[in-house]
Amino acid sequence: VRWPRSHTPLPCVLKPPPARAKHVTFEDEVVPLGRPSRRVPPTEEGEKSGAGSVPPGLAPRPHAVPDYVVKYPAIRSPRQWEGYKGIFQDQLAEYTELLGEVRAAQRRLGELEAAMGRLPRHATRRTDSAFLEKQQRCEYLKKKLTHIKARIQEYDRDARESAVYF
Repeated sequence: VRWPRSHTPLPCVLKPPPARAKHVTFEDEVVPLGRPSRRVPPTEEGEKSGAGSVPPGLAPRPHAVPDYVVKYPAIRSPRQWEGYKGIFQDQLAEYTELLGEVRAAQRRLGELEAAMGRLPRHATRRTDSAFLEKQQRCEYLKKKLTHIKARIQEYDRDARESAVYF
């Protein structure tokens, strides 16, 4: 499976943003009901956090593991390989479309910022939350697809290495 290298350039026409794109949520992206949250409950006032506790500014930050690392472990069977491949192909289409939208919006923003720079005085830059959401989803999908692709390639490599030739 190869990553798309180029996209057809979209004409830069300033128009109102389109209706929100359909977002497909896969089963592995939903947190099941009843699952405990990962937040640590706050301590009550006056309650000490422990005798040997680390000062607040020096406490190490926990390393967050992306959900797809846990949900897509090493492939163990051809059926699991097919499942990963299907998820990869479905989400690759979403990623490709989203990437095109994000790049077009970034180009438009660059053009607008250049135009604003030529004006005597320009207002502070406002950030569109829908654009930021698309950008974050695009980055998430890129990482998730990279992870799944690596799992598929590991399985294929292991299958080739363990093949018996006569």
